[in-house]
Parts: sequence; C-alpha cells; structure tokens
Amino acid sequence: MKKLIVPVIVLLVGLMSFSFQDKTISFYIGTQDKGANSSVSLCELNLSTGQVTLLDTFNNCVGPGYVAISPNKKNLYAVGGDKIVSFAIGADKKLTYLNSESSAGAGPCHVSVHPSGKSAYVANYGGGSFSAYNVQPDGKVTPASYTEQYAGTGPNAKRQEKAHAHFATASPDGKYVFVTDLGSDKIMNYVADSKGGALKPNPAQPFFSGKPGAGPRHLIIHPSGKSLFLLNELEATLTSCSIDKKGVITAIKTYPTIPADYSGPTNTSSAIHLHPNGKFVYVSNRGHNSISAFKIAANGELEMVDQQTKSIATPRDFNIDPSGKFMIVANQATDNLVIYEVDAATGKFTFKHESIAVKTPICVAFL
Repeated sequence: MKKLIVPVIVLLVGLMSFSFQDKTISFYIGTQDKGANSSVSLCELNLSTGQVTLLDTFNNCVGPGYVAISPNKKNLYAVGGDKIVSFAIGADKKLTYLNSESSAGAGPCHVSVHPSGKSAYVANYGGGSFSAYNVQPDGKVTPASYTEQYAGTGPNAKRQEKAHAHFATASPDGKYVFVTDLGSDKIMNYVADSKGGALKPNPAQPFFSGKPGAGPRHLIIHPSGKSLFLLNELEATLTSCSIDKKGVITAIKTYPTIPADYSGPTNTSSAIHLHPNGKFVYVSNRGHNSISAFKIAANGELEMVDQQTKSIATPRDFNIDPSGKFMIVANQATDNLVIYEVDAATGKFTFKHESIAVKTPICVAFL
C-alpha cells in the first residue's frame, strides 16, 4: 500500500500545479486617451473569481487604441498617433518598446497580425486606406510594404462621405485578407502569400458589397474558415456569410442586433467576438448600450439567445477569455471594465460585477 501512496501524491501535486498555473490569465487594454498618460494597460483576470487586477501601464505611444498580439505571444502591436507601434512581450508579460512606423494614412483604428506572424495590417479610418507591414524576426515592423487608398461613398451623408477603412484581418488559413470600408459598404478581398506579405486583389471577388448604408465595421471569421460574420455599425445588424475555397464571400442572412422598437439615443454597433468554443457570436451596441449573443447553426444561420445591458455604457469593445468563462466589457463612457459570466453550453451570460477603472478603454486583447 505504501508503494502506491507516492504516485498518487505526485499525481495530485501535478494536478494542483496545473490548476494553479491556469488560475489567472493576462490581457491588455488599449485606450482612446491621447493625453500625457495614455498607455497600454497590462491586467490579470482571476479565472476562479472573475476579479481583475491592474499590473502595469506602458506609455510608449499616443492613444494606443487598438492592440493585437502575435500568434507566438511574443509581440504586441498598437495603433495611435498615425503610427503602428511594436512591443516585445516579456516573460513577466511586461511590454518593451521596439519601434514604430507610419500608418501610411490618417487616423489608424485597427491592427491585426497574419497567422504566420510575419505580417501586420492597419486600417486607417480617417484617411480611408489600408497598409500592410512585414514583421521582422525580432518583432519590429518595417515601413509599409503595401498600401491602398480606397474611394467611394454611401447613402449616409454624415458617415459615408468618403472611404473609411475600419478593420483588416486574415482568414484562419492565412490565404485571404479582408478589409472593411464603412464608407462604401464593402469588404475588400485580397489573396495573400504564405507569409501574408504580398497581396493582390482576389480575382474571384475583388470586393464584397454589403447593403447600402449598412456601414460594415468589424467582422469575425469562424475557425473553420467557412463562415464570416459581418457587423454593420450604422444599421446595427449582423450579417451571416459563407466563404468558399476561393475566398468568395456570400451573404446568407442579416439579423438586427437591437430591439425593433428601440427609440433611445442613436445606436451604432461596435465590436464582434466569437466564444472560444465556436458555437456563439457576440456583438456590442453603443446607444442601446448592450451586448447580444447569437447561436451559430450548422448552416451558418444565427439565432439570438441573449441580450444584456446591466452596467454597460458605450461598449466600444469586449472580449471573452480563452477558457470561455468570463466576458470583459470595456465601457468607454464610464472609464471602467465590467465582468459577465458566460454559460458555454447556452451562450447566455450574466452580470457578475463592475471592475477596475481604465480611462476610455476601447480594446481588450487576451494573451
């Protein structure tokens, strides 16, 4: 009997060690604050309690609104001050400034990294252009290797008076790159090489045209690569789409993200994220101040399964932790984070507590 005790104890200690290691997860917050103290914030989420702790701040760029983490978790990229800024992520999760380059356009609002980790993409909202960058082995970015100026307008005279590139991302397999232009109601469609560096318009579909006036803002692609969900900011709708082997986008059905009888302040939809299990898609609304959850059917169609508003105030962004248990909502209007608990089986989510203060948070990125 004594010979059996040691292995059992070792096994238990191993399990306890594994549990302890996975008890917390780090994430970064981008801010719209362009003041002297504007920074990227490093935070920690306790996966048992949902408590958030602010660990550090990094003041190396002005108004680092949107941030993106490289696939190997060794670098973070931010956009602000008409630049793309690269950081190294240390073993302690702290950021070390590496370099910056011009965003090659005015008002950059979004940054992402190709699945290979060898390219980065920037959408310039103010200038209405798109830029691609090569990423060096040490994580630094080179000057823009590809730029494209968009042109076009939409029926919304106030918001669609010209091109407004809002979001850029590669498909999970890295073969295609998609850029939303809120101004012309289009998704620009590119074919990428294996490193994501060389881009050319997709000959099968140079662009996808959405509903006039809808204002495509952000999109998310299912890990399968077969479904794309497009969030339309101005219309406050979510369009389910399919993607074929040639990268061609086809709309399936469009769904409202807020109640039909809503009559409050003007609403604009803002962020979209998938649950880590790939079964649900979530979107946020500013004005209605809500987050809506949709169940994804096998055919790509959607069904709204929940909508919550408690303590949500201008949710420019939110995100769900990799374990799928907690949702962190970034309240731009009230300078704080709010925590919801997510049911991975039903997709529904419930308010847990209000969390730490962060000035004008507009991006949540888990490490």
